[in-house]
Amino acid sequence: MEESKVKLPKIPATMKRYIYYRDALEAVKRLRIASDGSRYVIRFSLGQRVEHFVLIFSFTTLALTGLAQTYYNTLLGSFILSIFGGIEASRQVHHVAAFVFGIQSLYHVIKFVDEAFVHHRLGKMLPVWSDLTDAIQMIKFNLGLAVRRPRFDRYNFEEKAEYWALVWGTVVMVVTGIIQWFPAQLTMILPAGWVIPVSRVLHRWEAILAVLAILTWHFYHSVIKKLNLSIFNGNMTIEEMEEEHPLELAYLEQASAAIQNRLWPVEIEIPLEDAEDLEEPVQIEEVVEEVTELVLEKNAEGSMQ
Repeated sequence: MEESKVKLPKIPATMKRYIYYRDALEAVKRLRIASDGSRYVIRFSLGQRVEHFVLIFSFTTLALTGLAQTYYNTLLGSFILSIFGGIEASRQVHHVAAFVFGIQSLYHVIKFVDEAFVHHRLGKMLPVWSDLTDAIQMIKFNLGLAVRRPRFDRYNFEEKAEYWALVWGTVVMVVTGIIQWFPAQLTMILPAGWVIPVSRVLHRWEAILAVLAILTWHFYHSVIKKLNLSIFNGNMTIEEMEEEHPLELAYLEQASAAIQNRLWPVEIEIPLEDAEDLEEPVQIEEVVEEVTELVLEKNAEGSMQ
């Protein structure tokens, strides 16, 4: 006789996280309701948006004036130099933009240190093990080997990779740029025979790589693939959050719901799976009934033997 099996309901995977009152209060502030009744999320603060604008302005100016000086003998290079008033004026503009870029980078580092060591909140841009598993899941999904996309938190693995590429590029450009800006002073303590030539080569090719990355990878993901204006207006709709950052949305909802607690920290559970991905839940009465039938069937088999 074929054995009967009881199919228990699948328990959804969850991620537990301890939060404090300030986290719950921030979640409440970020979940908003528009005048038309639609819900949206404040994804980026005003300070973050201003920082991004300064980055766009300084990076674009550096790319235009720097590459124009490198390729001054080309038609496009000479045209850009003429717009800025010649090669000497372009060099001065390049230095001003480099100073702004450096101040903005220093501000970003200070903000990171403040969040990490003063407020004890590590940035969401730090790589974690789930980034690797999400990347594998995304490749499988794109190849048709998986039925669903991975569920992302505040930043996905692609955004993190681009961010850390920017950090690495910033370090290279700042170091090599300072060496070229003050060659006489720095070659008094550094070997002049190879430091200046190597700095020029690294500076030039890192600039080309950065521009190509922005024009292809970043521009594709933020404009062509799907127009994402959240870094400019700061907002994302609930539907966009459910599609792009469902784990962050789940965290905000759970954290805001915990605002009424009196004892902190509070442990919240964030579901790691969609409700649609889970099997249809089974009522406990149905499970008890199936188990009872199975026991009676086994007892009947035993008495016949």
